Amino acid sequence: MLDFFRTVFKKGELRQRIVFTLGMLFVFRLGAAVTVPGIDASVISSSTSGSGILGIISMLGGGMLEQFSLFSLGVSPYITASIIIELLSMDVIPILTQWQKEGNTGKKKKDKVTRYVTLVLAIIQGTSLTYAFDKGYGILESSSWMNYAYVVLIMVAGSMLAMWIGDQITEKGVGNGTSLLIFTGIVSNLPQNFISTFNTLVSFDEGTTTMILGILWFVLFVVVYLAIVIFVVFNEGATRKIPIIYASSSNTVMRTREQTHMPIKINSSGVLPVIFAASVLAAPRTIISFMESNDITEFIDTILNYQEPVGFCLYIIMIILFAFFYSNLQIDAEKISDDLKKNGGSIPGVRTGKDTQNYISRVLNRVTVCGALFLVIIAAIPIITPVIWELTEDASVSLGGTGLIIITGVALETTKQIKTLVTRKEYHGYIRK
Repeated sequence: MLDFFRTVFKKGELRQRIVFTLGMLFVFRLGAAVTVPGIDASVISSSTSGSGILGIISMLGGGMLEQFSLFSLGVSPYITASIIIELLSMDVIPILTQWQKEGNTGKKKKDKVTRYVTLVLAIIQGTSLTYAFDKGYGILESSSWMNYAYVVLIMVAGSMLAMWIGDQITEKGVGNGTSLLIFTGIVSNLPQNFISTFNTLVSFDEGTTTMILGILWFVLFVVVYLAIVIFVVFNEGATRKIPIIYASSSNTVMRTREQTHMPIKINSSGVLPVIFAASVLAAPRTIISFMESNDITEFIDTILNYQEPVGFCLYIIMIILFAFFYSNLQIDAEKISDDLKKNGGSIPGVRTGKDTQNYISRVLNRVTVCGALFLVIIAAIPIITPVIWELTEDASVSLGGTGLIIITGVALETTKQIKTLVTRKEYHGYIRK
């Protein structure tokens, strides 16, 4: 590991990329500390904690929704827009499907459309959040339409600036710009969460025995989360390799066979099933929280609360369904089968065409079972840990579940990106222009 960092900092270009990335992240965190003028953020900090839809938006924005800061929306509208465009590119809108097949040119066109969709979603999200919080908690100093427009304009501008910062890190920094912004926001809250957990578990006023017992509970808490991190890292890097054989021929009659493999990740759907399931269940609860309480709203809140038995079962089922749905969207077995057939590739012992498609689908579904179980375990952590340890919901969400998958996934991906840049720089001298 030390040799890796020495190699990184010996490269002038890499030093510039790392310094640029750190500078952009500093600007992002600086904006996170500035509250939108005309907002009383103290009345909403408690309402955005937890693992509901507001908690997810706050987490994707690095906890900035709690302060209604300049970057309170974060990159949440951009992520939502990207998912929408990707789903619509799956033979839903022909022009988007065509752009997807045009390579880099089509990607630029899709990126432009994604930015326009991001702007629209940021306006809708900023307006709805400002209105809901003002009606529910009275966060605005003045509820005039001019003040509404002013606050929403600042929130939209901050979201678009966050998207631009992410793009700059991707192009001029170490890559994975949008993911690094989310990573930075989550990690920045970890020290405070550990401190609050320590203060909750350890009491210095109730005797030596109670204090020692609290310290032991905190040490066990840290050990368990280190074990969970190792578990997440292992599963994020686990793949099922399908052997592929390509037949190649030279000028002679002799034919050779080159063997490679096609890796399928155990968790090919990433963290999206957890986010989708939590959002679908939490959205109605968030809406009714701003309504007057009655029997119907209390019934809906109880059924969709995944800290209750019924809601927890619905939560688990939706995670599994979304995991299978998104894995099959990510990996198109029919397209892979056609590409292998066109390029002279085949799976040993499997006929090309329909048999290959069925084989890949079967392997994908079997692998997704393990991935879905992994997501269920990780998603259950923020629900189970407060029962074992007397933790705040904010700490359990940031240290476990969605936040933990994002932290480890982004860290692993960024490390791979840096290694790729190092390798490219080392071999650059052997390439003639």
